[in-house]
Amino acid sequence: MKLNPLILLALISNFQISVLAAKRRQQSSQGNSEHTVDYQELNKMGERMCNKSVEVVEEKVKSVTTQISLNQVLCETQIKAIRDSEEMNNQMCDFRMKLANQQCILNGTISSISKNGRTVSGRVARKLMPLFPGSKYYISKEKMSWHLAGKFCKSNGMELASIETEAENNALLDAIDDENSKEFYWLSGSDLGSEGTFYWAGTGLDVSGFTYFAEGQPDNRGGKEHCLQFWRFSSATLAWNDHQCQLNFRFICEVNENVL
Repeated sequence: MKLNPLILLALISNFQISVLAAKRRQQSSQGNSEHTVDYQELNKMGERMCNKSVEVVEEKVKSVTTQISLNQVLCETQIKAIRDSEEMNNQMCDFRMKLANQQCILNGTISSISKNGRTVSGRVARKLMPLFPGSKYYISKEKMSWHLAGKFCKSNGMELASIETEAENNALLDAIDDENSKEFYWLSGSDLGSEGTFYWAGTGLDVSGFTYFAEGQPDNRGGKEHCLQFWRFSSATLAWNDHQCQLNFRFICEVNENVL
């Protein structure tokens, strides 16, 4: 049981008064052995009471110190929790921002458009032109061989262009004139499988019905010309021509118009 410091002071004061009163009685009755006071015992009693008082005070100080220590630990724990929570929120914020940036990159640069199991990369899809009903076309700035041009088209979900009608042919001619009047463009036509028998590699169909070969073409000049292209025979005339497949020219890719 803890004693109030004021009560302890009162007890000590009463004890001191009792000691003084005993001394006075001793002085007034010297020689009378029946009223002799044992001062040694009184001193021991006072020492015990003092020690008890000190123990009570020490216990109280210890209790207060412990409470302060606990409060400090609790405060430090709460501060750490707040810091950890803030750090976690910052990490979550950074993570969400990274996801948003990745989504923007995905949508803006590597997004794909799918139709009938085919995909057109976002970089190319933005340049597709609806030149003729039923198809969209990519007119390249790049120059490649016929084989690499076909690979480029396929890797981007398209095929080298296959021309089936005069209207489609005229639409492409108009677009080419708008692009650059001096360039030549690979189409998907080839007779690599059988000399003189051209087919459209983009569709697998023979080049028949409508054709637009220049006069005297195809001629397989030097026995090395097996791939079909738009060739400019004069400053104002574009027509079909067979040429060496390994040479680098621009090209036209084609894809179904339902690919947006």
